[in-house]
Amino acid sequence: MAEPLTMFPASGPPGGGRGREPREEQARRRLLRRLLALLVGGGLAFVLTIWVLVRVENPASLLAFGSGPSSVVRAHLAALNRGDLRTAYELFSAHYRKQIPFEAYHELVATHREMFRTRELEFRSSEVTEKRAVLETRLLAADGERYLARFTMVRLAGRWWIDDVRWGAEPRRRGRMTV
Repeated sequence: MAEPLTMFPASGPPGGGRGREPREEQARRRLLRRLLALLVGGGLAFVLTIWVLVRVENPASLLAFGSGPSSVVRAHLAALNRGDLRTAYELFSAHYRKQIPFEAYHELVATHREMFRTRELEFRSSEVTEKRAVLETRLLAADGERYLARFTMVRLAGRWWIDDVRWGAEPRRRGRMTV
């Protein structure tokens, strides 16, 4: 039986190309290994980033610009919105926690639940120093009522803590009457 016609004789391509074929195959394998390492490294970086964002209460606090007093207040209100009272309570200073035990705080939040569930926030700093800040905060609660909260913040050991908070209903704005 006759062999089929091919472009190259049975000895391979002209010029002794057999020596080149393994080098090209090795280069291809190296490229595939590098791509695989890049894919695995990128996947691990992605998983680690997601884990940090999920585990940390306030991911912005990991960055220098996110560690201000308003970020602590936002984290506090976010914890209240989720019903995570223990996390919200832990954002208070040790001084505050000595005065108000967790049980009293829990009872207060439980009896005024709708007031502490906020939809909108607006901050105004009335006093800010390196160690102390007072934030006037306008809040729109889940029940549609508007409140004013005054958060007194202290900076201890490089971190901001809520040292006092006062809540009250926002005074109704009187509409201007035109004659």
